[in-house]
Amino acid sequence: MTVASASIINNYFESKPLTPEHIQIIIDSVPILEHLDVQLTEKFYKRLLKQNPEFKPFFNETHQKLLRQPRIMIHFLIQYAKNIQDLTPMIDFIKKIASKHVGLQVKPEHYPKLGQVLINVIINLFPKQLVHDEFIEAWTLAYQNLANLLIKLESEQYVEKPWYGFKQFKVTRLQRECSDVKSLYITPVDGSPIPKPKRGQYLCMRWLLPGEKHEITREYSISEYPKNNEYRITVRYIPGGKVSNYIHNNINVGDIVYSGPPCGDCVYESSSKNLVFLAGGNGVTALLPMIEAGLTEGRQVKLLYSNRSTDSRSFGKLFQSYKLQYGDRFQVVEFLSRGRTIDPIDKFYRRSLTLEDLDFIVPEDDVYLIGPRTYMKMIEDYLKDRNITVKLDYFGPREI
Repeated sequence: MTVASASIINNYFESKPLTPEHIQIIIDSVPILEHLDVQLTEKFYKRLLKQNPEFKPFFNETHQKLLRQPRIMIHFLIQYAKNIQDLTPMIDFIKKIASKHVGLQVKPEHYPKLGQVLINVIINLFPKQLVHDEFIEAWTLAYQNLANLLIKLESEQYVEKPWYGFKQFKVTRLQRECSDVKSLYITPVDGSPIPKPKRGQYLCMRWLLPGEKHEITREYSISEYPKNNEYRITVRYIPGGKVSNYIHNNINVGDIVYSGPPCGDCVYESSSKNLVFLAGGNGVTALLPMIEAGLTEGRQVKLLYSNRSTDSRSFGKLFQSYKLQYGDRFQVVEFLSRGRTIDPIDKFYRRSLTLEDLDFIVPEDDVYLIGPRTYMKMIEDYLKDRNITVKLDYFGPREI
């Protein structure tokens, strides 16, 4: 894997505006896209990966099997078609996709193959009487214009990154955090100084595991603000999880791993507001550097921390040390759904978190949320209904 430089790209494809006729064709496609739903995008991904196996590292098998990726893509296509005349209502959505692409190290040269497969799938699934030369031209131009926008947004981010591609790192330390969680400390093989990430960012890492034909990509939060020129990632063992099994059972100090630069938009923001952190299981890893910053800045910090038991709880000793150091400015409420409770950090309940536990949160609070998808969706929806802004990252296709 080589590390290259990047530059801003304004128009990768020839820029050509859509005609009024083209625009009408795209708008008229919306009801059919809605009818086809994930059938279209599921077929797209299957055909893409069959015809272009080199794309497999970009996609998580679980997200494909559970149709998370196809669902978010068909939602995106429908919104794009509806807003084809003015993309302003969905520009934030587009920017989030561009940021995800930067983390995965998607390159401009990937877009022609993606477009070719997408247009062919649209041609195959749309009613034959609608698929004529102008229809194909309209969708081809619409795709190329969207690709140009994404490539430009991505290239603007790439030029700000300390490297482009996946860089060699060496494992310097391994540390057990609890019964099923392990931390890895990594440093650049070339000895170069690591850039300081924003608190809350993650590393996108590529793994070529024994017996696998293709590399596997995983995103891991940087779980400690860097010290000693090392990044730390913290990984929970998942039965059947290819990479987590390898990390827990096979990786050793001195091994070489590959990582992209720090990425992610769900980052800590300094202010005088009270901080509320909602952590489900290993989601706490993304929040650790933020909790440290909030306490250091003198803010009031409250952590609602959900785990199965104290046996599977990471960083309990660290939080206990914060409690001793910062007293009432740091409050922890643990929700332990099953198993024994030994050495709680602060206040705790032997049950799962409920929505009523969130009623103390007010719109003036800074709220950060990371955890399992169902946990996050439940909390996000509840707080949004109360006009409370939540900063979060689903680490994969966003729930819709």
